[in-house]
Amino acid sequence: MQEGSVGQRHGGRGLLVLLVVIGFLVAGLVGGLAGASLVREGQASATTPTIAASTTSPASRVQPVAETQATSPAGEVYQRYGKAVVDVIARASSGFFDEQGSGSGVVVDPSGLIVTAAHVVSGAPSVQVQFATGDRLSARVLGTDQANDLALLKVDRLPDGIPVAPLGDSDTVQVGDLVIAIGSPFGLSGTVTQGIVSAVNRSWNPPGDRLRTGLIQTDAPINPGNSGGPLFNAKGEVVGIATMIESPIRGNVGIGFAVPSNTVKRVLPQLEGGAQLQPAWLGISGTDLDAATAQRFGLSIQQGVIVLNVVSGSPAERAGLRPAQIRGNDIAALGDVIVALDGQPVQGMQDLAGRIGAHQPGETVELTVLRNGQQETVRVTLGSWPQQG
Repeated sequence: MQEGSVGQRHGGRGLLVLLVVIGFLVAGLVGGLAGASLVREGQASATTPTIAASTTSPASRVQPVAETQATSPAGEVYQRYGKAVVDVIARASSGFFDEQGSGSGVVVDPSGLIVTAAHVVSGAPSVQVQFATGDRLSARVLGTDQANDLALLKVDRLPDGIPVAPLGDSDTVQVGDLVIAIGSPFGLSGTVTQGIVSAVNRSWNPPGDRLRTGLIQTDAPINPGNSGGPLFNAKGEVVGIATMIESPIRGNVGIGFAVPSNTVKRVLPQLEGGAQLQPAWLGISGTDLDAATAQRFGLSIQQGVIVLNVVSGSPAERAGLRPAQIRGNDIAALGDVIVALDGQPVQGMQDLAGRIGAHQPGETVELTVLRNGQQETVRVTLGSWPQQG
């Protein structure tokens, strides 16, 4: 199962199959499959940066946005925390030329810690951060989490008047909630857009990339350059970090995705310590087992993952996983059906991908597979996603 990335990639750096990794935004996201492809991390940078916003004094805890003079939740959040949003400028050398990509970021700690998207700074030896005050400072990349498209930057000091945006509890986010995105779409710094939460715990599988799970979906306009910027709730808490959009064009069509803030909080200590987290890779493609297929092949189970393909040289191949036999667009004969991971039932590809995503390369998992009518246990040592190119 192969795995994948995220994001609309425009601005910088019947059998539907999902490529599983087990375990980021640079080519447009298109169509989902009934199965899921877990592919490689992608990149999504935007254009040039400069952040403009206005707010009050720094604060690490939530301050009631109602105290501001704005007449709308979006205006109140912008006045309070707009200056906590920064432009992230990443420079990389390519031959005789220097390439520049940009995205957004948000200040999350008074010591100068800034969260952004991993694909914004991926492979860039030089990273700068531009604040709403006009200050442009060099930043160090402390750590990255490629599996969740997150990166943690550090500047030596924060300019005067820059607030700290509070990380909220993304588990409390509900469909229909108002959300506000602040960032630099197409290099237009300090841009504010708003919308609602369209879905939670959403999975998305960009073409040629790995399956992403647990995302917040929103119709708040998010465009290239918003990547790494915050998604606020009406109280002024960061509940997500913009990671990608689904669009057949270079722009927003009402489907954007954000990494939940609780994921950010979970990995923040590791990133601050210098961790370079990678998604684990299994190396299969598969599709959900449904009732009709189970009945057709006389199976006693009705959920799991049908292994459709095993990538050559992958952990799955080394462990001996067996793919189904395919004729045309149909399954002629089953190979392995993955029914459990480490003793817990597997409901389908989304479940399998999400749980593998919690692992690191080099860790070993036990897969329970249905093979020739009998359940067998297969131990797999997970690998790292193959490098692009």
